[in-house]
Amino acid sequence: MQYALINGVRNHPDSAYDLQDVYADYISDAVLAEELGFTSTWYGEHHFRECQWTGSPMLVATAVAARTERIRVGTAVVLLPFHDPIRVAEDAAIADILSNGRFDLGVGPGSQYEEFVSFGKDPAEMNQRAWEAVDWIQRAFTETQRFSHKGRFYDIPDMTFTTKPVQQPLPMWWGGMGPKNLARAAVRGMNLIAPFNAGYDAALQACGRNPSDYQVSVMLPVCVADTTDKAWEIAGAGIEYFVNFYQMRKNLLGEPAPAEGRVTQEMLRTGNAGFWFAAVGTPDDVIAKLRPFVDGHAGRITQFALQMRHPGMRNDDTHRSMRMFASDVIPALS
Repeated sequence: MQYALINGVRNHPDSAYDLQDVYADYISDAVLAEELGFTSTWYGEHHFRECQWTGSPMLVATAVAARTERIRVGTAVVLLPFHDPIRVAEDAAIADILSNGRFDLGVGPGSQYEEFVSFGKDPAEMNQRAWEAVDWIQRAFTETQRFSHKGRFYDIPDMTFTTKPVQQPLPMWWGGMGPKNLARAAVRGMNLIAPFNAGYDAALQACGRNPSDYQVSVMLPVCVADTTDKAWEIAGAGIEYFVNFYQMRKNLLGEPAPAEGRVTQEMLRTGNAGFWFAAVGTPDDVIAKLRPFVDGHAGRITQFALQMRHPGMRNDDTHRSMRMFASDVIPALS
């Protein structure tokens, strides 16, 4: 099992601090993660939200690469419908060059109605736009001659993509669920980063691929402290904000979520939050909550992508949690 960080670089709207310090703190997490033996650090994308979630995960990943030597850096995920695929491909290739072949490109279709409005994109087209962009990007990384693309959304004539990534192939990951999307990811030979593995291996087998050749990273909020109460005191508000960022979002028709759908810290703490899960508490608490994943109860997993800095958390608490996870949890799960 590999252990990674997954990061939404952002503030908590109720306890915001200077963005220069926010970015410096997240970069310091990656430096520590490398020291502790984590294998990867991922950065997500959202736009124009009150938490100031970063809109440029590839820039953050490149900044982290400049401060580290071994840890892999990646996007989880670039929201493809909002971007020109040429720009994504060039930026990803350069990120791989600057990181000496340590870059992973995770992509997805988006989820926030307001972002589609801001970018002038129809949310009903999000999956089609994303997959057309994936197809062009994969060709750009591998084609050695001039090629053209004319699709539903992108018309890119007579292109020679000359700036190739170091890695051949550059690892690409799909961030999302749904059987149709998992089937498409499998056909294209993409790894999976998602809340769990539900049907991805079957999709790989259906198109003649061996699941053991592909990685599955499962995203989980985690906080470790000396006592359960202390861990929830440190991380509870941030995890609650993160969960409701998605739980209470408008649907893709622009309709608001019902107020009774809001998830509270108490619901998360008692395991009554439905789909949502958090491994928060003492090392023994966290080990017990993660053990079923290690034992395969959520399907095949090759990597835990751990959200360990929750919105509003500061360095002392975040870094202590990371150190305790590395020293007390990882050995017990091995």
